[in-house]
Amino acid sequence: MAIVEPRTSIRDAHATPIAEDEGPLREYTQAALHCQRCRAQQCDASHPVRPALPTISVVLPAMNEEQNLPWVLGRVPAMVDEIILVDGHSRDNTVSLARRLLPKIRVVRQPHTGKGDAVAAGLLEATGDVIIMMDLDGSMDPAEIPLFVGALLAGADVAKGSRRITGGGSDDLTAARRLGNYALTKFANAVHRSRWSELCFGYAAFWRDSIDYLGVDELASQPTRPPGRIWTGPGYGHGFEIEALLFCRARRSKLRISEVSCHEYVRRNGSSNLVTVRDGLRVAIAILKETRWHRSR
Repeated sequence: MAIVEPRTSIRDAHATPIAEDEGPLREYTQAALHCQRCRAQQCDASHPVRPALPTISVVLPAMNEEQNLPWVLGRVPAMVDEIILVDGHSRDNTVSLARRLLPKIRVVRQPHTGKGDAVAAGLLEATGDVIIMMDLDGSMDPAEIPLFVGALLAGADVAKGSRRITGGGSDDLTAARRLGNYALTKFANAVHRSRWSELCFGYAAFWRDSIDYLGVDELASQPTRPPGRIWTGPGYGHGFEIEALLFCRARRSKLRISEVSCHEYVRRNGSSNLVTVRDGLRVAIAILKETRWHRSR
């Protein structure tokens, strides 16, 4: 079971907010005053009516990210109400430094192992109307959060980041990773009949009610099983396949998915736990496995 600290807002406590960053949010507000789907003030459809000025939570999975914390937390926009750091049993001062930099940050102790397990634990603990998930290694810029919120207010249920659409890019993709990402995206588009520009980028935003359709509670509750001869590392859904799993489930659940252009930077400090071939195989298996997922509105 995850160990959680009391819930509290950080909107007024953020030490170094980025000023005047809510332009994209305000731009979409008038279009989202009532029903997100039909724009009607009164709607009898089954889809949810969502707030025009939502509260925002950010989920940050972390393991030994002490050196990256100051940059990331210092660039979180002032519009954010809650930051949840999901600690994956860090051996450095990640947790103590986070509390020192942002006393009202919420710390969740990851119950098992793997990035997917940390993401699931954070998504379930978040209290905001909108939930952002992103990495804490400095490769993703928190200043882009308003773009994701704007995409949700414009009508999407899920907004996923893309490095391949206009305005996006990457300073970190090696030739092998670029080729693998391209192949996995093509594979996912063929299997799930989607038209995504890319699949394996973990910067994303969800309306809180959309999380119910993705089986996150089941992912968080299942124990980590011992690795088999083919499946190595954390149990299914607990590894780096988490992004592909969530996006494929959103597609199978008929949620509206929008892509937001993002720029990926080189990890600021430390080294990644990603293993290209092993984790690429895990993503491919997830793409196929999630064809059986069904939890739609």
